[in-house]
Amino acid sequence: MHQITTGNIIGYLKFTFIYDLAFPVFQIIRTIDWHLKKERPNTPHLIKQHTIKSYQKTYKTPICIETGTYLGMMVKAVKNNFSKIYTIELDKKLFKNAKRKFAHLKQVKVINGDSSKILPRLLKKINQPALFWLDAHYSKGITAKGSKNTPIAAELTFILNHKITNHVILIDDADVFNGKNDYPPLKFLRSLISKNYPNLFFKVKDNIIRITPKHLSRKADKKHS
Repeated sequence: MHQITTGNIIGYLKFTFIYDLAFPVFQIIRTIDWHLKKERPNTPHLIKQHTIKSYQKTYKTPICIETGTYLGMMVKAVKNNFSKIYTIELDKKLFKNAKRKFAHLKQVKVINGDSSKILPRLLKKINQPALFWLDAHYSKGITAKGSKNTPIAAELTFILNHKITNHVILIDDADVFNGKNDYPPLKFLRSLISKNYPNLFFKVKDNIIRITPKHLSRKADKKHS
């Protein structure tokens, strides 16, 4: 017999329409509170949504590739901004939930598996610049953990060495990139980009790592500053 806890109830509700209805309202409240605070450690989902939409508009990327589908809230928010969206989820229950949720959208493909293994196969099919939203970090709760706490090192390796060199890469949770638990330090990533990929620009804002094509970044950076 399973003990009923608040965590269990919330976990159950996350897979229901109740959570889908409550999420936007909760995020509006969070965003207002975030704007009022001087210190902003946790970026609200609405700000993340705006960031992705803004970068898509600036760089005109037709494809979005997301790692870490979770409850599909990001796909739902940007589904009309891209002609094709691929989202990769490791947890089978979250995968099935997302597949059901987006079954009516032809432009959305939900993939089950480890992004460090799925990405190289998927990238072989990509012939246009894509916007990557990398958020497959293990965060406990109802999320799944692969062989590492985060597959970010492998994800970046595949993307940065792809035949197309002007992808846009956005990585969530910049504050956890501290050299611990499989997260490379921010200084390492910044140095990696500047030394090995001179065509790319590295920036961190609103707890999001942003790696963008340098030839467009100076002009675009003003829009996102």
